[in-house]
Amino acid sequence: MNLENRLREALQNKGESLIPKPQLKTKVMIEISRTHEKGSRRMKKRLLVSVLIALLIIPTSAFAYQTFLADELYGSFENVKKHITTATMESFLLFNAKLSQAKGDLGKEKYDQFKEILSVITDAKLEYSNKYGNIDYDQVPQEEMLKIKMALMEIQPYFDKLNGQPSTYEVLTPEEYELYIESLITYEKIKAQSQADTNKGRITIEMIPEDLQDEFLKARDFMTYVNEKQQQQSVNINQ
Repeated sequence: MNLENRLREALQNKGESLIPKPQLKTKVMIEISRTHEKGSRRMKKRLLVSVLIALLIIPTSAFAYQTFLADELYGSFENVKKHITTATMESFLLFNAKLSQAKGDLGKEKYDQFKEILSVITDAKLEYSNKYGNIDYDQVPQEEMLKIKMALMEIQPYFDKLNGQPSTYEVLTPEEYELYIESLITYEKIKAQSQADTNKGRITIEMIPEDLQDEFLKARDFMTYVNEKQQQQSVNINQ
């Protein structure tokens, strides 16, 4: 056996005893996804490196038996594609990585609560969103709309914590907090009604039909006001 084969065999044997972190698996899968989408020669080379790393240090059984956290909410990437046709494997894996981070930051009990609330929102995405993943809330049945709004009001403090921001629930008055959630709903609704491809970047006023612009600006301005209050609170805490 030559040196190359002995080295490969030694690394594979070592790999059988390792359990890779979910973040490593996600990074490898993202590299594969990017390569398929871009198809560049340089990226193909990076794909070979990524696959080689995976073969050497990640046992095949680890890929087979590790469950994506994102699968627990969306079923599978294929299921997401049935409803949100512009979804990419990269965005799905990034969502999975964020869930992994949330699980680590929140701890098991809080994460389980977070996931239960989040499932209301992901179910709504699968049921009502357009191909870009935005929901026109005017088209959602009233009873279901109330359920979604309640979930958004409950989950926002979790998002604030995961983003390292002061809790909007604590920064705002109760009236402001409800108006903030309604502004988030309005912002997404107008993105859906505008049929804008929001995967290409932030929506701008020029992309919005004229009759929706005033409502859009009102929602955006209030979201900016909330963001500024959070930043000021951060400054006060750090002083």
